[in-house]
Amino acid sequence: MQCLLEMYLLMRYCNISTVGFAAHDQDFMTQLSIASFIMVMKKVFALFLAEFRKLGANVIFANFSKIIIDTGKVDLPSARAYCDSLLKTLQTRDLFEWIELEPLHYWHSLLFMDQYNYGGIQAKTQNVTSADSSDGDDDIDIVSSWNIAEYLPKATQDHFVLIVSEFLYVPWKYMKEQVACRAAMRDDTSCTPSITIMAAENLEGQVVDYLRGQIGTYFAEKLLTIVSDILLHFKGKGKSESVGPSNSELDPHLHKGNAALEFIKHICAVLALDQNVQHDILRMRKNLLKLVRVKEFAPEAQFQDPCASFILPNVICSYCNDCRDLDLCRDSTLQGHEWRCAVPQCGQPYHREEMENALLQIVRQRERLYHLQDLVCVRCRQVKAAHVSEQCNCGGSFRCKEEAPQFLGKMRVFLNVAVSQKFELLQDCVRWILEVR
Repeated sequence: MQCLLEMYLLMRYCNISTVGFAAHDQDFMTQLSIASFIMVMKKVFALFLAEFRKLGANVIFANFSKIIIDTGKVDLPSARAYCDSLLKTLQTRDLFEWIELEPLHYWHSLLFMDQYNYGGIQAKTQNVTSADSSDGDDDIDIVSSWNIAEYLPKATQDHFVLIVSEFLYVPWKYMKEQVACRAAMRDDTSCTPSITIMAAENLEGQVVDYLRGQIGTYFAEKLLTIVSDILLHFKGKGKSESVGPSNSELDPHLHKGNAALEFIKHICAVLALDQNVQHDILRMRKNLLKLVRVKEFAPEAQFQDPCASFILPNVICSYCNDCRDLDLCRDSTLQGHEWRCAVPQCGQPYHREEMENALLQIVRQRERLYHLQDLVCVRCRQVKAAHVSEQCNCGGSFRCKEEAPQFLGKMRVFLNVAVSQKFELLQDCVRWILEVR
């Protein structure tokens, strides 16, 4: 009975997740039940994350298919034991007993900006002992998945990945050495390899102090040398040659400027993700900006994600019924390839006509909302209430809530997606909108 109920809920969720399902259903009660279904899902998910925090986990990232947490543990055995205890405790809650969770990856160290920009030292998935896991530095797995690095010049991308990898590896190696020294100094060899809470806090403080020292010496000197080399390498070249991403066709908003400045902004934005050394990174960033003669708080010195983002929500695989949101601009697996299901056991292509129809509905909806949008006062930001008045009560003039350049920029993203995937109907629709504007 429970299996049949799960199958019914899965089919129901697939139906309501399909873009435009509610628009074609004229039954008001059905639409109301769909909205209630989605609202209940969001409430349960919020309670689920609150339970994680109540049990001591720090939620880094979460969606309906993946949750990333910080266990707060220093060694891998303690982190695994904590995750096992966490999952068992969640299974005892009546509200969450039907939710299935499985740990996929453990990370010794992780810098996480978003799900398309992250890097870290991934732990081995096998059940190895603490003594075995402390050996063999040669076979460590440093993962570098940085979408923003693709918008740097080819000559600086390798420097970016190398610096971030060293920033992850140096403190982790120091911590391993300290743990090994403490283990060797123990008189009782039969004691558990797990680190006590007080010892873990002291060790974490030592690692932070060590990393701060490395930032002020090793990383600062190395970055100053790299930035100087970039300035010499690109000296005399035009701006269009300095910064040119490999996949710029999906991003019309790319800022093309000084290659050294872009490198400084990107690398410092990533290193500053570590909150423990953020002040030291900002001080190093200030010194690096002096090389390119840019002030610390100048507008051109502020980092912005160079890649536009468009998320197509609730895409259903017709083979395995997997439902997920697809970022058509930042997901590297979707760039220049046929869109396929990301489930390793499936990998089947998505239905092209359904995907194009979903994008068409979104384009038409955004066009309709743009033409029916409210006017807001440029001074007090209040929405225009009277249709006849030309000015607000405060004396300010009115403007559109969404300006034309913003709307056209979004439409160009749709056009680039349509061109790359050869969606002819979507191309005609978006081109007509751009020509009319």
